[in-house]
Amino acid sequence: MGDFLNSFTEKLGNIAGKWPSYAAFGSFLLYLVGYLTLRFQLSTYGLATDLDLFDEKYLFAGCRFVVNLVSAIPSILIIVLVLSAVGYIPYRLTPASVRERLRRWLAGLWANPTYLAFVGIVFAVVFIQLVMRKCFGFGNLLLRRGLPDDWITSVLLASDGRLTLYFSGLVAGTLLTAIIAWRAIELRSSAGPFTRLVVATLVFLVAVEFLLLPVNYGVLISTQQLPQVADLPTNEKLLDGQRAWMVWNSKETLTYFLYGPSDRRMLLTVPRKDTPVRLVAYDDIYCVLFSAEHSNARPCPR
Repeated sequence: MGDFLNSFTEKLGNIAGKWPSYAAFGSFLLYLVGYLTLRFQLSTYGLATDLDLFDEKYLFAGCRFVVNLVSAIPSILIIVLVLSAVGYIPYRLTPASVRERLRRWLAGLWANPTYLAFVGIVFAVVFIQLVMRKCFGFGNLLLRRGLPDDWITSVLLASDGRLTLYFSGLVAGTLLTAIIAWRAIELRSSAGPFTRLVVATLVFLVAVEFLLLPVNYGVLISTQQLPQVADLPTNEKLLDGQRAWMVWNSKETLTYFLYGPSDRRMLLTVPRKDTPVRLVAYDDIYCVLFSAEHSNARPCPR
């Protein structure tokens, strides 16, 4: 017992001694994912603005992304348990000889770093190209009259539950690739140069997937809600039937999105002053703009 306590105390002391380094690295990651989230969020809105190199908004956006990332884990576990329960019955009904061959094949694949890395690369490339990069089709949405004719549009207009499930699927695919890469890295020490190159390629693709997670979050999730304002803090007045939302606030300017009759749309940037901003609601902006054009869109109060 004494040896265990001494070992635990020693490890705890090592962690405490390296805590500043861990904190600095964690802050850098939060700023990085926060910057990616905000950068692609503004690109999706169609707002052309320069982001400062250091801004506390990146930290807050990074924290929101991490919270969504962590909250996706229980959903992934539930899906895995359900799929395991559904697949257990067909597996048990399969002849024993077939099950034995399947187990040997999986064990051989799991022990071979070259084949394992190739499987991971194929999966990662297909996952990135056909799923994770689809969000790049959304740009300047506040000023566009229609959405792309692609399956990703149904994700953008899906209910909150389905949108959360989609993001959980992105996290699950990334984690699956990371697990394959981790196993391939464990086995690479006994492999040749070619295998190490293949494993390095897989590790690079895993990094790309992790970077695309905040991009997808910034395009599909963090852009959904915009605060509606009662009036504009300028000499301009809202016309009859016109509504305004605050899209972005920086140290020098405020940017608003104006939407009125006959589908008139405008992005208005004004100097930031001491005039108060009065918020009256948070609206699902894509429902307001596009739900009438898509029969599979979620219900939206207009």
